[in-house]
Amino acid sequence: MAWIFWMSLYPFLALVPSALILYLVYALIHDLNSTNRLLSQFFLAVKNDETALNLQHTDEGKSFNDLRDSMQAVNQIIKNLRVKYQQKEIVSDAIIENAAVGILSFNSQGMVEHINKKGRELLGVHHLVSIKALLKTDPNLVELFHSIKAGESRVLKISVNQKSLHLLISCTRIKLNTDNWKLLSFSDIKNEMDTTELESWQRLISVLTHEIMNSIAPLTSLSETLARTYAQIDAQSIIGEKNLSKTRLGLQVIQEQGEGLMHFVDNYRQLSRIPKPNLKPMRIKHLFEHVKALLALDEDRRIQYHFSIQTDDLFIEADEKLLVQVLVNLIQNAQHAISDKGIIQVIACRAREEQTLIRVIDNGMGIKAEDIKNIFVPFFTTRENGSGIGLSVTRQIICLHHAKISMESVYGEGSQVELRFSAYK
Repeated sequence: MAWIFWMSLYPFLALVPSALILYLVYALIHDLNSTNRLLSQFFLAVKNDETALNLQHTDEGKSFNDLRDSMQAVNQIIKNLRVKYQQKEIVSDAIIENAAVGILSFNSQGMVEHINKKGRELLGVHHLVSIKALLKTDPNLVELFHSIKAGESRVLKISVNQKSLHLLISCTRIKLNTDNWKLLSFSDIKNEMDTTELESWQRLISVLTHEIMNSIAPLTSLSETLARTYAQIDAQSIIGEKNLSKTRLGLQVIQEQGEGLMHFVDNYRQLSRIPKPNLKPMRIKHLFEHVKALLALDEDRRIQYHFSIQTDDLFIEADEKLLVQVLVNLIQNAQHAISDKGIIQVIACRAREEQTLIRVIDNGMGIKAEDIKNIFVPFFTTRENGSGIGLSVTRQIICLHHAKISMESVYGEGSQVELRFSAYK
């Protein structure tokens, strides 16, 4: 229109639409700047955690007021979320600080991020900046903190302020940005260990008493019988063949019972002669091949053996000789549990929490529920000719590997023994 007026006979009329154009351009720029200022104010308030933002209505128009209402609503949502988060954080901090177990987190350089009240109490410190400060308490504790792996649990005996503690330490790994953090939880289990140890000693003494009394009672009775027999014979009398036969039989029984008692004592000595394991990285596939080679010599064709590994590159840190002994012992127990034909499975897989599992599963007779709690007690056995030390030795070997062993069994259906190792990296 301005151009048309400019080209007509009345060019001065072009000033009117030109002024209108200038006004519209100014209004457009003003509206854009107002919107940008409003958005900038809102984002600045969010950035600075300014929850008291108040955007009042103006006479700029309905669209601007709607935008202000929307921003105010979003700001209120953010405010509510912050309050909720702060409440959760306060509750979480209170729970962690007053937890019944010690909690400690530190980064790869050993710098401590947090340690709760129970943790400071157990470690005997008022505050802790670096775990290196614990070298004064116990160097082995610092070494364990560095070496413990995710998903692993260790027990360490330390002395804090002349007080003996048995710390059960568990580890979880957390990755924040590019740094690896360790979250440790630990508690004193000395009382629980003392109770368990007392129960174990009571069970052991009960078994020892039973076995020794079974061996000594016939000896005592037989010696009394022989003593009475010879007491009735005069010094000048000739011992008859009947008495000689009784004597020979009695001496034979005494010898057999004595040998049995010596064998029992020798089995007991084996429990204290387990060598310290030489831990090395070991491929489970190689371990299974070693065990299968030993089973190939077994002439018992009624049992099928199935070995399976989740991945061929599965490694653990272990002493191969001792672990072969463990698996062979578990497989032999499974063999004895199978009365007719059966299957024994040996399975290795990676579990959660970066752990490696080895399971020995059979479909034999299983173990009665009342006997499960005693299976690892020395000399306890459910077999007529069993020694009762196999599983006890197995458990000791697994404990020396800083691993765990557990058994599940359903009587009449079968059993499963699980070995849980920390994954090798």
